[in-house]
Amino acid sequence: MQVHLITGDAGTGKTTKLRSIEAQQLAEGRPAGIIHADAYSHHGLLGIMEVRLERGERTLLVDDCSSKQIEEILQWQKEVAGNEQLKGLAIHLVRRAG
Repeated sequence: MQVHLITGDAGTGKTTKLRSIEAQQLAEGRPAGIIHADAYSHHGLLGIMEVRLERGERTLLVDDCSSKQIEEILQWQKEVAGNEQLKGLAIHLVRRAG
């Protein structure tokens, strides 16, 4: 599993990068959709990510993450390290500007 953190000030194209990854995934016939982290608590975000994994998504795109949400995802990554079902998973996180 790889976690990629996309950072930058507002207006630096962070969400554009995420949309570009989404378009590439869709062009390759892979399920993709951007998760808007601001709609979830940190626990809720992990829950929706797990739902997406169960649906077969291998690339997760998450926009507008708070520092707490990023910490929770990185902790989850440590907890599931070695899980063969998550091999090849890529998570792209965009940190909330501000």
